[in-house]
Amino acid sequence: MTTNPYRDEPRNVGTGRPIEVLPGIYELRESLAPGLNVPACWLSLYLLVDPTHETPPVLIDSGWPRSVPTVILPALASLGYSADALMAVINTHNHGDHTFGNVALRDATGCEVWIGEADADGLKGGEFDGEIVPPHTADRKLLPGEELDLAGQVWEVVSLAGHSAGSIGLYNRDRKILICGDALQAQATAVQGIAILHDRDAYRETVARVSALQPAHLLPAHPYNPFTTCHIAGAPDIAYYLGACLEHVNTYEMEVAEALHALEGEATTETLAERLCQDRGYDHACPLAPRILELDRLFLERAGVIRSGDPAGTWHMP
Repeated sequence: MTTNPYRDEPRNVGTGRPIEVLPGIYELRESLAPGLNVPACWLSLYLLVDPTHETPPVLIDSGWPRSVPTVILPALASLGYSADALMAVINTHNHGDHTFGNVALRDATGCEVWIGEADADGLKGGEFDGEIVPPHTADRKLLPGEELDLAGQVWEVVSLAGHSAGSIGLYNRDRKILICGDALQAQATAVQGIAILHDRDAYRETVARVSALQPAHLLPAHPYNPFTTCHIAGAPDIAYYLGACLEHVNTYEMEVAEALHALEGEATTETLAERLCQDRGYDHACPLAPRILELDRLFLERAGVIRSGDPAGTWHMP
């Protein structure tokens, strides 16, 4: 068996050992290293299985190319499935940590690749850890409201736009379980420090939509602060989690303004990101925070938080 170079036994990350989080639902943990090597944050794939083995398993998100031989295939084998038993991988959205394993997984298992229609054009591949992932197309494009028979149970496709334009979740109404990918970011991860949001208004609508569903279980793809695992269960914790999502998006501009003011009104991207993460309680540098700030530059200019026209890497109060 191929060994994952970033295997973390204490956290069961990169081991290929499935964790049963609920009956018929297994979490497969993969590292974000080498680029984002923060042990407190990992990627969680979800494997849906039929305990009777009468219907084939389905995987939610595919991770990296290395995830196929080191995480996914060993997990299938440990549950008594051959590689060719996998019916499909469903991408919650088109970002690389969720899709870069698609091609290798389809080659290894013959499974189909499914994704939300609005994110389908984003399967453009890229480079990860020295390996080129080719552009590819989905075998099926999913629409909100579709009902899917997955591993013997009915799951509804739910629009969870905001993190990306076409983020989707899968909701089991009978069991009140929502698999939500990166769509609900709470207070961001230890890798980010700042939530990654494509559309803030859509994100607020997504939080309201999920709240209306009244799920009993949320299964995100990363441990989002203030939680340290990827299974949020029970009404009080879910309400707290969704509240954290709104608090972060609603106070972000103020937090950036206060961090910039504390730096006497000017900063580099790295310095501002470090200060912002420090103010948010992180005891380490969040490696994605500078990049997220730059992605948010135009939004922050339009909001009047920073001076317009500064070049990348430089920030001033208006």
